[in-house]
Amino acid sequence: MNTGTLPPVSNAATWADSLEFYDDETGAALFEESDSGTHPDEITIKLRIPGDDTAILSGSLTGGQIVITADGIAEFTFSASSMAALDPRTYEVGILYEQEDATTQLILGTVQVLKGL
Repeated sequence: MNTGTLPPVSNAATWADSLEFYDDETGAALFEESDSGTHPDEITIKLRIPGDDTAILSGSLTGGQIVITADGIAEFTFSASSMAALDPRTYEVGILYEQEDATTQLILGTVQVLKGL
């Protein structure tokens, strides 16, 4: 699991970024882009206020906010209207990767949402 801080984002703009999924030991991509390759059952990203268990913003592969763009790479996008609902503050962010019967917490950290103009 990776921990740390993601780059700040604006609550007045679309938030889009890429996630990379590679095996730490072998360096191999965890899934393939093609329909015939291996795919995660689910990838989710969630934001919450520190100390609160309720997700303030969430997206997923099945929900359409996350798209597989290449072998081992997925991109997430939250619209400007979704971001506008966030108050400026630091949020906890988590990213889960699910495949078959295993769920892995890939990222657990923070992201600062700034008041956009």
